[in-house]
Amino acid sequence: MKRSREMFKVTEKMGARLRELRLREGITQQELAVLMGRQGKGNAFLISRFEGGHVPYPSFGFVADYLRACRASFTDIADLLEAYTMQPTVIEQRGYRRVRSLASKLPQRVAKAVERYDHGVTKTKPKPEPVRKRVAHARAYAQAQEQQRQLNRLVEAEIAAAHLGSVSPEAVYLRVYARKLWRLLSRSKDERKLKPKLEALERWATDTGLGTIEVLAVLRGRIAELSGRPFRD
Repeated sequence: MKRSREMFKVTEKMGARLRELRLREGITQQELAVLMGRQGKGNAFLISRFEGGHVPYPSFGFVADYLRACRASFTDIADLLEAYTMQPTVIEQRGYRRVRSLASKLPQRVAKAVERYDHGVTKTKPKPEPVRKRVAHARAYAQAQEQQRQLNRLVEAEIAAAHLGSVSPEAVYLRVYARKLWRLLSRSKDERKLKPKLEALERWATDTGLGTIEVLAVLRGRIAELSGRPFRD
């Protein structure tokens, strides 16, 4: 089986801990090899490489025999083993890396939002998602964030072009209207369910006085164009 870099391996730190256990007993590498039942000349060199972290994937039996020869136990390296087992799973780590790679290609503000979203979603999942699915969700979220930025710029440009004060009631209502319309057009899949919701939104716009503002029709058309869905009165 091909090993990935996220899988368990004996690191230099763990090798150093094991070496300390050997020195605690006052035995050489050659003596340790003999105590382990490995009496060939090359076994002392193997022990040296193992303690230096250059034998990253020893068998469980090899580590157990090493500890036994040192009159030690797995308890002596329990903190290092626990530090490993407390890490995210291999699949989760791969997902983190792929999402970080995706985020590195995005504007900084969007990148941070994507990583926060990814971390928040993974915490709520009872089981780790497949990497491709997780990256697809992150990519969709990034796209939604970018579209939201475009929407905000569009709305503010139209408010400025209409010479409405940025804090005027009309401007405030236009922003609310734009967010609601965008949410309906970008998320609703069923046209039959969408129509009454759009009608309700237009009634709200009329009740708030937006229906008399010329920029409303322009804004409506721009948002429909941005969402890729035509708006029908």
